[in-house]
Amino acid sequence: LTMVNQLLDLSKLESNNLTVEWIQGDVITFLKYLTESFHSYALGKNLNLAFFSKEDHLEMDYDQEKLQQILSNLISNAIKFTPDYGSVKVIVSQTILDNSKYLKIEIQDTGNGIPKENLSAIFNRFYQVDESDTRTNEGSGIGLALTKELTQLLDGEIEVESTPNVGTSFRLLFPISRNANKEQAIPIKKTTIPSHNLNGSLA
Repeated sequence: LTMVNQLLDLSKLESNNLTVEWIQGDVITFLKYLTESFHSYALGKNLNLAFFSKEDHLEMDYDQEKLQQILSNLISNAIKFTPDYGSVKVIVSQTILDNSKYLKIEIQDTGNGIPKENLSAIFNRFYQVDESDTRTNEGSGIGLALTKELTQLLDGEIEVESTPNVGTSFRLLFPISRNANKEQAIPIKKTTIPSHNLNGSLA
């Protein structure tokens, strides 16, 4: 079902029929809740999943459904490709580029990593890294392509760095604006949140 929905979204993007539904709300609370919804998945693999933010709150415009799709793809991939007893971190901060403020989200893992020669192609539709140690976890090759296109639809950017057998880091940048109507959102597909504490701090 997820794959079908992703294909439908890609089709809508191609025909320019996928619209952005901006709201203004506390994006930190939204991202923290979304990260915590993956805690049971990470716990099942004995992974340490942590959320870090330099800001307690940040009001800005975002599309909750599309931001959820982007983060869900990246976090679930990070968990999927990280061996047992590894770690996945979601790190959120503000940054300034060319005198404009941006929300920066980094998803870091200690997983299998991606060979350098494959990095330039991972956002291509239906592309799969053809490595024997990733075969058992392969997906459809749609998720990262959709993630990049949704990021661009939200006027954002996505970059990736990876070292085989060390880990992978995806970095997202979204411009901070406050033009939409105020409305606090939580992830659309609500998940029961375990009582474990995922709070963290940055040095």
